[in-house]
Amino acid sequence: MAMALAACSTRQRLSEMSPDGAIRFMEKLLFQIYEHFDEQDLIDVTFKLSNPTSLITAHRLILSAASPYFKQLFKSEEGICPLIEITDIDSDTFERLITFCYTGKTLVTIENLDRLLKAALILQLEEVVVNCVDFLIDHITDYTLARAYALESETQCELLSAKIFEYEIENFINVIQSPEFLNFDGNKLQTILERDDLNITSERDAFDAIKRWYEHDASSRKQKLPDLMSYLRLTQFNTNFVMENIHPLPGCQFTALEAVSWVNVPSTRKNISLRFTRPRPRIDDAFLTFNLQSGTIFQYNKTDDLWQKWVDIKMDISEEVILMDDNLIFIGGSRNNKAIDEVRCWNFKTKLFQRLHSMNQPRHLHSVVEVNRKIYAVGGKGANDEILQSVEMYTASDGWKSINSMSTPRCWVAAVVLNEKIYVIGGHDGNNLKSVECYDPTTNIWTQCADMNEIHSNTGASVHNGQIFVVGGFCGKNSSTVERYDPQRNEWTKICSLNIECQKPGCISIYNQLWAVGGSQIKCTFNCVSLYDEQNDKWIDKKPIPKDGLYYCFTAPKCLL
Repeated sequence: MAMALAACSTRQRLSEMSPDGAIRFMEKLLFQIYEHFDEQDLIDVTFKLSNPTSLITAHRLILSAASPYFKQLFKSEEGICPLIEITDIDSDTFERLITFCYTGKTLVTIENLDRLLKAALILQLEEVVVNCVDFLIDHITDYTLARAYALESETQCELLSAKIFEYEIENFINVIQSPEFLNFDGNKLQTILERDDLNITSERDAFDAIKRWYEHDASSRKQKLPDLMSYLRLTQFNTNFVMENIHPLPGCQFTALEAVSWVNVPSTRKNISLRFTRPRPRIDDAFLTFNLQSGTIFQYNKTDDLWQKWVDIKMDISEEVILMDDNLIFIGGSRNNKAIDEVRCWNFKTKLFQRLHSMNQPRHLHSVVEVNRKIYAVGGKGANDEILQSVEMYTASDGWKSINSMSTPRCWVAAVVLNEKIYVIGGHDGNNLKSVECYDPTTNIWTQCADMNEIHSNTGASVHNGQIFVVGGFCGKNSSTVERYDPQRNEWTKICSLNIECQKPGCISIYNQLWAVGGSQIKCTFNCVSLYDEQNDKWIDKKPIPKDGLYYCFTAPKCLL
């Protein structure tokens, strides 16, 4: 014992060697191990495989270092025997994994993946398990979802289950179209619907998924249906949709009525117990901006705080634009300083333009919004440069139709949508305005709201955390003024001004933050980007966007890009 201790005390550890020296030594050692393996030299264990019959030799020390399974085996009575029989792994797969223990490499294919993963789990080769699971997810189309679910069920591999779940969240639209989706356990579907990062284009996708799953076996799934519906962000649906599609479903009446009350009667919200009242944050959504002058779409990289050009769109006119589904829809504007009635959509996938129905009258310096898949063109200037009071609405089936006009003609006007109502803010009717009016599409009626504290014309505007923010624009002597509107109190409050005087900045609420991008001021444009710090009531300058100009800002699902 004394001699053993003395020897141990004089042994140099690898951690005490220089890094270069340790690396050179390890490389030399590995080369010698490979030679011993190739030449079958100093072999001290043989495995007998029966399917088909084969003898595979190896070194106990190497296998023990590579796998906890072998380490435990060789310490047991069974492992003392020089010939060990393996019955639950085929010889080809076992040989591949023995080679991995020496080289750290093995070839994974569609054909051998199942056998390789099962054997790697038995032999506790974690690296091979990771390689197999990553290969499966990367080749899921060729491997098929059906096979993946069958392998998950058979192996009970936690890593595989986690990776499949990630795939389901990221590719939910594709998954729900598969036959396998119809056999999902109700609790599994609930866990998916609960996730804020569920990759859907709108909450309607989640509703359609529940309904398809339920109707596949309505009698046995009726009891689970109300609970699943409660995991939808119900306040994102319009009240007509809720009453026509959710209220009639078995057991969903109470939840549907609560959602309608939440939207239509804000004063009752404290007594309503909806599971979710805000939209999914979708923090992984793409933040896109469109430069009106250059036609460039930029994408914001949140991790690096950088703007990256995504594509250039060939433009020949100045116009209003909104994002709807996978299209940018360009509505009116001017060509050669003359208002036009043209409407075109540019598709993100084909990158091509298509003509849509023209508006009833030419418009520029107007505003456009979308409510429940209907597009509204508000005010602006007409063909003879007259300031317009009219508003028209577009649907894919009926084209453009006139609706009730505003109480005041307005150009350079801002418009936003809050609680399915359109708020038209400020603008110009010969004089710059501080007035605000609200349109209810369900009644076709305009009502007056409280005036802003200052006039705001050619301003930026966005809804953020249930309130309306009006940012900059022509505000008299100061073009940096920012105001916030509380719809429940019908009250405007001035907050911290922008760090720069700016007209028509692009405004958006994304990542649970309020942003202002670009803008103009007296024959010049800006590339500044500002973020509102609500807690400290101040604007923070962020990384500038590469090009000066007037910007429209959009939230887009990653799958669109």
